[in-house]
Amino acid sequence: MIKIFITTLLIKSMFVYSQNRIRVLDAENHKPIPYAKLILKDKDYYKNTEEDGGTVLDENEDLSEIQSFGYENLKVEKFQQTYLLQPKFNEIKTVEITKPKFEKSFTVGTIKKKDIGFSALKRSWLVVDLFKSEIPDDKIYIKKIKIPTQVHKTIKEATFNLVFYENINGKPSEERRKNIVVTCKSGKNITEIDLTKNPIPFPKEGFFIGFEWIVNKQNTYSYVTDIHYPDGTKKENVSQQGTAPSFKGYESIISNVMANDNVNWHSIFTAKKRKTAYSISMQLELTN
Repeated sequence: MIKIFITTLLIKSMFVYSQNRIRVLDAENHKPIPYAKLILKDKDYYKNTEEDGGTVLDENEDLSEIQSFGYENLKVEKFQQTYLLQPKFNEIKTVEITKPKFEKSFTVGTIKKKDIGFSALKRSWLVVDLFKSEIPDDKIYIKKIKIPTQVHKTIKEATFNLVFYENINGKPSEERRKNIVVTCKSGKNITEIDLTKNPIPFPKEGFFIGFEWIVNKQNTYSYVTDIHYPDGTKKENVSQQGTAPSFKGYESIISNVMANDNVNWHSIFTAKKRKTAYSISMQLELTN
């Protein structure tokens, strides 16, 4: 009886697993779309697909929308095991194609690694900071980007989205201008993104640049911590799950850091909430 009972449980769990497993593919070539964002109904968190474009939904999770940079957002009407995203084709106007001269090199921002950190649990978010340059050259390009990252020791590597938004009167644009999936090593490191072969034009208004966590199995790690409650009580040795990597900030005179929780943009270091302003620890190497 015990063997039969165990076998029945295994069959049932495998059936549920297969029923809740989904894949997100490119509608044109049916190739997997890694790290697609899955917006869940009535949840304050999101999920991402794995590198193979697949993931498993929990029994209480229902899809509302699927998003991925370079694709049209897909509103989910009913559950399917395969979802196809249509590539987004923008009408291209006449553009003057220029190449960097690489005659000069400038830096914007700093890679200080103390004072404050940015991390994510199951409920994740998107954080950006404003980077501007006072360089008089007409055409400036981003050549390299350096970011202090920390990845938990139990994870071999982690991925995150390096995101770019236009600066519209001091606020990030609604549409994401560029998205780069970055891989960072385990431990504390300076993660460098080399854009020398494909430099990014840097607008005179500057860019809002930051990071969006990719919430999937690859980036999840477990840790034990003490939880302190407002009433003064605490729980010790509580098991928690986090999403790697974590990032650093530093104390600054004024803060342009903004966050988005899938609803809207808001400042997170306002004078009412905090006495100290902070900026994201990130350095851009620019060239002409």
